[in-house]
Amino acid sequence: MASATEKILEEGLCCGICHETFRRPKSLPCGHTFCEECLTELATSFRDICCPMCRREVPLPTDGVAGLPTDYRLAEMSKKFSEVTVEQDIIQRCEYHPSEHLRYFCKTSKCDVPICGQCIGDSHSGHSIVSLKQAVEKRMEKVNPLLEEKKRQIEEHVEYLKEIQQLENTITDVKFQSEKNIQDSYAERAKLLAEDKDRLLSDVQKSYQDAMKDISTKTTAVQQQIKTLEDVVEDVEQIKEKHPIKFLRNEPDELREKLEEIKVVPLLSPLEVMATIFHPHKIEKEQLVNGELVSEVFTSRRQTFATRLSNTCKWAGLLTARMASFQYWIVE
Repeated sequence: MASATEKILEEGLCCGICHETFRRPKSLPCGHTFCEECLTELATSFRDICCPMCRREVPLPTDGVAGLPTDYRLAEMSKKFSEVTVEQDIIQRCEYHPSEHLRYFCKTSKCDVPICGQCIGDSHSGHSIVSLKQAVEKRMEKVNPLLEEKKRQIEEHVEYLKEIQQLENTITDVKFQSEKNIQDSYAERAKLLAEDKDRLLSDVQKSYQDAMKDISTKTTAVQQQIKTLEDVVEDVEQIKEKHPIKFLRNEPDELREKLEEIKVVPLLSPLEVMATIFHPHKIEKEQLVNGELVSEVFTSRRQTFATRLSNTCKWAGLLTARMASFQYWIVE
């Protein structure tokens, strides 16, 4: 029958999805850990996943569940626990007294073996006996320094993997921010160009209307002058043709006076009006660029989040800062 400690250990090394000992344990950002295979089956997409324990929506790396940090320490403990569980009945039970567990260790030089309580009375009476735990701790004194070193190395590698994950997230954020800046920059340029186009078309239309107004006024005046002259000429022509005798007696002087009364405005110079003409500038390829792509080194170590955020904002702001540079080529 398993002890309380063994039960607690078993529960601590048990996946909350499959309820078996962890296999390739993956840690979610919320702090809970599950088997990689279980999370893969649970994931509905490569963008996010719902934690089975706290129900929190957590984002996934670009390569899905496989990109989550592996809990190597928990994986090693689960592997060892599985090996111990399989061999527990063979290792922990006495070879000579199968019903007894090996709970002691005989330190006598000629023995140096694990024994059970019954073995003490049968064949190890008077020997140097210690608990199995004490014997293991004594032997571990030679192993512990190396073991602690390996544990420390595991922790360093796990922390390094976390830093790489943070770097991946930072690069992903920079990519999304760059795409947004590009979209916003060119949308702003399109907006300014549309506004400038509308302004130019409006100015051309107003100039056209002003010019047509001047032309219309002058045309009306000239047409009125022509009509007045045509009426007088027609009167003279009719009298001359229809009443020649009357014309010869007394009409010439009257007609001459009538013709002289018509005042004609002289056409001194050609009509001049002001019209607006658009002269397009030659557009160079360089003028179509709102910004430029620059390369910047991002590191996964010895860099605080605040520093990374500052660098990201600085890099992302380059495109925004250059948005005003293209305005010089818009036609004034």
